[in-house]
Amino acid sequence: MAFKKRMGLGKAIESDLEILPLMNLFVVLIPMLLLSAVFLEMSVIRMNLPPEVAADEAQDDSGAEESLLLAVTIRDDAFVVEGRGIETIVIAREKTRPVARGGTPAAEDGSPVDGASFAGSPVDDIAPPGAAARLQELLAEIAAAHPENEEAMVIARKQTRYDDIVVVMDAVRDAGMPQISLLGTDN
Repeated sequence: MAFKKRMGLGKAIESDLEILPLMNLFVVLIPMLLLSAVFLEMSVIRMNLPPEVAADEAQDDSGAEESLLLAVTIRDDAFVVEGRGIETIVIAREKTRPVARGGTPAAEDGSPVDGASFAGSPVDDIAPPGAAARLQELLAEIAAAHPENEEAMVIARKQTRYDDIVVVMDAVRDAGMPQISLLGTDN
């Protein structure tokens, strides 16, 4: 067998590094990452942990003005508003059954609910807006009576719909209490 000696086999060939495709990738990737970071920040709901009061602190501060410790409990059939110095108030809400999108919700017995219409609503079986409006009015009255109180606790169970939690949080915030704490309960 005859071997031919190839020319330039021992020489290293220099080639330019093509960075244009890499630059194109970064031109597209960086703006998309920046936009997604902006949209993630817009969807954040700011909440605080509930105040923790030790038993000995409560005894030491007995002469000082007590805070309201306003709590809104979300139950299947009602919103319960309670706190120090106010009586417990129960706002009944009718349990709605699922309806077709854009329809009118009906109570369990089939009767229409407070004339509430959910046309264009993406959610089919949320609480009727009448209960949320009554809750917001009540919380506004409490906020007017106790202007020093800027915080409220929202208490929900594991099974509570996220939509109901957001409705209550919006009602609390609209009533003038920007500091909202979210608590969970098993019962």
